[in-house]
Amino acid sequence: FYNVIYNTVFAFPPSVAVELGVLDGYSTMAIAESLDQISILKHQTGHLHSYDLWEDYPYRHGDIDKVTKMLKDNDLLEFVSLYKMDAYEVHNSYEDDSVNLLHIDISNDGDVLEKMMELWHSKVRHCGLILFEGGSEERDKIEWMVKYNKKPIRPVLDSLKIIQDNYIYGTYDRFPSLTVMKKVTL
Repeated sequence: FYNVIYNTVFAFPPSVAVELGVLDGYSTMAIAESLDQISILKHQTGHLHSYDLWEDYPYRHGDIDKVTKMLKDNDLLEFVSLYKMDAYEVHNSYEDDSVNLLHIDISNDGDVLEKMMELWHSKVRHCGLILFEGGSEERDKIEWMVKYNKKPIRPVLDSLKIIQDNYIYGTYDRFPSLTVMKKVTL
């Protein structure tokens, strides 16, 4: 989804972007490269604040030093700040109506989507975007979702009142899928 993320960010240039879950930094790179091109071609500035638990996450996790090096090697470090923080606490660092782009990729399931919408809805600006890994029926049936009896994402997308009342959205179904939501209420 590198190109989808890059082009979505380019089409809706954010001044403040927040990423929850970095892993190996591929989405971080897509957002940072788009911010770089926006600064050159559109003369607008934006910054990505990327949060992860890094080595404290007990499952598959990224390495902050490797992600930092990748960003530095591609002259993109000026567009990104990397932080170590629990994704469920990050919202406390942002004022209401202050975030243009929120990217969520933290072992997403239906419960995660519900909680993130509760925490972040007021932080996302009118016409702001939320990019959320998952949303397809295929993604809801992956091994760890089934094994640990995780709540599927698709039914939450289609029924959660805060989403239905305030967002338009679509899901790129190619595995693992990516849902893009645009806030349409003030």
